[in-house]
Amino acid sequence: MASEKKLFRETRLYPVVFMLIITIIFIGILATFYQLSLDKVTQYRETQLKKMVLRTFGLPTENIETEFNKFISQQAVEGLSYYEAKSDSVLLGYCFPISGSGLWGTINALLAVTPDFEKIINIEIVDQNETPGLGGRITEKWFKDQFKGKILIDNNIIKSFVLIPENEKGKADEVNQITGATASSKAVVDMIYKNVKKYLPPMRE
Repeated sequence: MASEKKLFRETRLYPVVFMLIITIIFIGILATFYQLSLDKVTQYRETQLKKMVLRTFGLPTENIETEFNKFISQQAVEGLSYYEAKSDSVLLGYCFPISGSGLWGTINALLAVTPDFEKIINIEIVDQNETPGLGGRITEKWFKDQFKGKILIDNNIIKSFVLIPENEKGKADEVNQITGATASSKAVVDMIYKNVKKYLPPMRE
């Protein structure tokens, strides 16, 4: 007696093909949603970046587009892009992107400096992948605020800040590190030094 022919769904190949089809369908759905939301995500990121640039100079952010166009202009020198802030034709300073290697990935930030590059006006962390509750605390206000007013250039030498314990009272060239996150704290200090060293010569010419 001839053996009965198996239905395809009863074969070992069926679950493999079934999973492959389901995977393709879901990937297609995700890709469609990604493409549909891409413009909105890009626009949101650009708006948030403009807001951060304004914030580094202590400028108003109620109406981001209007205030940005009023105070900020984007410039470039020798392939390096930066932002220039002016109020009533008075130069407030420069803001440029800085980045460095953190513990788990790249840390991106914005650094605003005085027109003579001698002092830090402010720093804003744009994005980071550090450990939440540890290195991720580099976004906390107290950590960022301690850079405000720090001497950046002294006798034409770029300052390299020294890390000290979080609760210790620091000197002018010292920065309180985050407890349990020395690598992330050091990454911020290092990327300030390295990026200022890169931007300073062409912008001072």
